[in-house]
Amino acid sequence: MQAIKRFIGDAALQRDEIGESPCTVHSFRRGKELYFLKTSPAIYADTTYSVLREAAVLQWLSGKVNVPEVVLTAQDAQQEYMITRAVPGLPLAAHLEDRQRALAVFKEALRQMQSIPIADCPFDSSAAVRLRELAFLISQGLIDEDYDLDAWPDLATPQDLLARLHATMPQEDLVFSHGDLGDSNIFVTDKDELHFIDLGRGGKADRWLDIAFAHRNVREELSADLAAQLLATDQPAKRAFFEQLDELF
Repeated sequence: MQAIKRFIGDAALQRDEIGESPCTVHSFRRGKELYFLKTSPAIYADTTYSVLREAAVLQWLSGKVNVPEVVLTAQDAQQEYMITRAVPGLPLAAHLEDRQRALAVFKEALRQMQSIPIADCPFDSSAAVRLRELAFLISQGLIDEDYDLDAWPDLATPQDLLARLHATMPQEDLVFSHGDLGDSNIFVTDKDELHFIDLGRGGKADRWLDIAFAHRNVREELSADLAAQLLATDQPAKRAFFEQLDELF
């Protein structure tokens, strides 16, 4: 933790309000460089909210796709800490007015993620692992308080949803998955280079996890017609499974 404090020095920390995870993010500057300090409470150490897990994912991905450089990590009894260097460009969310470009970026993001070889990938984000994580979060009262089950009228409680997920867990076609592939986690430069952030859930998972997230994002922010163009084929049951899995996180 002392190394973290020394690196930040007397720089002013600016709270980043974007995102819904229990992690806290602050930006700060050293000279002309922009950095981010991300922390996660110790209770999340064995979950995909862990910033030490995210740091390990980022370090493994370095050289495979464009991700933030991990500068420092630390932990104490209360928190885990990670400092990363800011990536260039703007989030895809800032470019949604150009609908065809946004669709092309999502397609390219999926291609890049799913092209990463996973033979030596040490990160397991499969459905079974995520369901164990979800059971822990439910048991500890740590799920997203703003969950909305209205899309699935036969599900009334988080326990109902967990039971449904166990009953409908798909046979998986494993690829490398970002885990939260949305328009705020894909950065685009003026040269259309892509950079990816928020990879705490990155790891081996079914290819439809990222497709489901991208499809939902395009459907909700652009149009159902454009979302359909994202899909070469469709697997509605898998899309529903991964959208339901995300609801309590």
